[in-house]
Amino acid sequence: MKYLTAREIQLYELDILYKFVEICEEYNLRYYLSGGTLLGAIRHKGFIPWDDDIDLAMPRKDFMKLAELSKGFKDEKYEFFFFSQDGSYLLPYGKFVNKQTFIDSQFSEDEVLKHLWIDIMPMDGLPENEQLVRKIYRKAEFYRQIIKLCNAKLGEGKTLLKKYAKYIFKPIAMLYGKKRAINNLNMLALTYDYESSKYIGAVSCGLYGIGERMLKSEAENSVLVDFETGKFNSFGCWDSYLTGLYGNYMQLPPKEKQVTHSMKTWVDDE
Repeated sequence: MKYLTAREIQLYELDILYKFVEICEEYNLRYYLSGGTLLGAIRHKGFIPWDDDIDLAMPRKDFMKLAELSKGFKDEKYEFFFFSQDGSYLLPYGKFVNKQTFIDSQFSEDEVLKHLWIDIMPMDGLPENEQLVRKIYRKAEFYRQIIKLCNAKLGEGKTLLKKYAKYIFKPIAMLYGKKRAINNLNMLALTYDYESSKYIGAVSCGLYGIGERMLKSEAENSVLVDFETGKFNSFGCWDSYLTGLYGNYMQLPPKEKQVTHSMKTWVDDE
């Protein structure tokens, strides 16, 4: 086997992105660079140097169409992860992976963290009332923490406290149930219809609360941004979006926050 460097990981993920965009263009699906990937595009014209994943957002309608298309998608190299064998959702979002890469994640037992991936996040409607928006994101964070604890690898943690706390909180999360948390998170995300809402944002994967919220009319007016060797679609309101997520987004974070996913990645020798 050949272990991949940080830069090699990024290049493999860029290859996954190109394939994903090819599929979106074939089926006329909308997508947007989002989160840290969009930040990297604006600040670095590519990956954030220490980043090791790609974030994409899709309007709920396009996301659901892609999820259905994924059921018939067959490829030797790439695979979508939306559903488990019983037809239930594996995640509150989607993943598109390169099956020829392999991962050992230090902190997670998530069944879909076996190959290098890009994340595909649905965007849903959000209310105009900011208190209601905050309430939605508080509930979403609760469900995400349940899912994270269910996937947590016992005996591992970035601190001793986190390491031993998992032995207490993971069994509680398992009692609540990963599938139940995913279903509840998806139902919460669908509270407000995307098409009829003035505001939109990632709910099921929205880590930044109300900062995720955008005016739909501004977000959908997509623009092309430079990312590594290509140009890709993103939100027309990318500046206000990044400000909502990161504040002064052009300023680099302190060294201790420049962290990766703590995983070993390799490919089989040819």
